[in-house]
Amino acid sequence: MLKVTNISKTFFKGTSNEKKALNGLSLTLNDGDFCTVIGGNGAGKSTLLNAIAGAYIPDAGTIEINGTDVTRVSEYKRAKYIGRVFQDPLKGTAAGMQVEENLLLASRRGESRRLKWAFSAGDHEKYRDMVARLDLGLEDRLGTRIGLLSGGQRQALTLLMATMKKPDILLLDEPTAALDPKTASKVLKITDEIVTEQHLTTLMITHNMRDALKYGNRLIMMNSGRIIADYTPEEKKNLTIEDLLKKFEETSGTVSDRVALG
Repeated sequence: MLKVTNISKTFFKGTSNEKKALNGLSLTLNDGDFCTVIGGNGAGKSTLLNAIAGAYIPDAGTIEINGTDVTRVSEYKRAKYIGRVFQDPLKGTAAGMQVEENLLLASRRGESRRLKWAFSAGDHEKYRDMVARLDLGLEDRLGTRIGLLSGGQRQALTLLMATMKKPDILLLDEPTAALDPKTASKVLKITDEIVTEQHLTTLMITHNMRDALKYGNRLIMMNSGRIIADYTPEEKKNLTIEDLLKKFEETSGTVSDRVALG
């Protein structure tokens, strides 16, 4: 479903601030893989997701989604293949629009726009039932502007919007980093349910090693723009936090506070 082949990306090339963010990285995800990604600050995790999403065009290498080469395809055209949840809960939704208006836009992702009534018969009840499963009390607030909701509520709705039309790839960039532990746990539980039900091919960045071990069937570790470990489902079942910490120390010589505390 996703094939990344030997991609490289360097920022500020030829200057004193030159930074090689991706260094000949290759990755293949099969249909239905749920892969968690861990690594220290500057490992290249977010750059990888941005390259897949089209926010950055790689200097070299190719990216294929479901057999289509999207390496040079613009971000907005590539969006029809991708569902994405950002680290910042304020991204991914239109703050000035109502909850159901945001859901309506998400339901039309990849479609051409035509002059017709936006809401069809039954949309309101359909959206109400969808939002009710979040268990956040939003089913009776479909007319509320999203900008008035909490970060956790917005993040949960962003996840719902990203998966309303089954994407070829779901990208989750530390989706719970800005949330309190209780809300983060709820959002991850909902994420796991949706990914499992829809058999979504998913790539999720996290700094929380417990979450990296708990969720998904694969785990990769990055350092200096490369994948330094790729654990299969069978290997992942037997992994411990101590194993991951040891691997961090072997490859980078140190473990960042964020990784260790996460």
